[in-house]
Amino acid sequence: MLFGSFEHNLDNKLRVTIPSKLRNKLGELIYVTRSIDGQCLELRTPEVFKKWYEELQSQNKLLSSTRTIVRTIFSNTDELSIDNSGRIKLPSNLLEEVGISKTVQITGAGEWIEIWDKEKHQAYNKLIKNQLVDAAEILGGVK
Repeated sequence: MLFGSFEHNLDNKLRVTIPSKLRNKLGELIYVTRSIDGQCLELRTPEVFKKWYEELQSQNKLLSSTRTIVRTIFSNTDELSIDNSGRIKLPSNLLEEVGISKTVQITGAGEWIEIWDKEKHQAYNKLIKNQLVDAAEILGGVK
């Protein structure tokens, strides 16, 4: 399970260090994709990515919504290697797509890691602060 929140900076080569607490739970290869809502980047291990891929592929492809999601996800996915210093080089097109600049917030999200622009992440947290109780009620309560 991946959890925690960490602030880091992109270097001039668009590399970011994955915090050791998270990196220790990953292999050398990870997949990066734009989140469905376009707010951040998501990092997944090959195993988690394969499970997600299979779930998407099992959906009804006659539905335009399925095709839209599949196209968007896989056209915005890249395979990355973690270097010996624990860094990954993020694709410039994906950084631009989700509005990430220099300072990032790296957060564990259970099965994946999210990389946010720091200011965008702070704004998101303020926005959802009052929505958490409503969301918990919709999901049947938090146990």
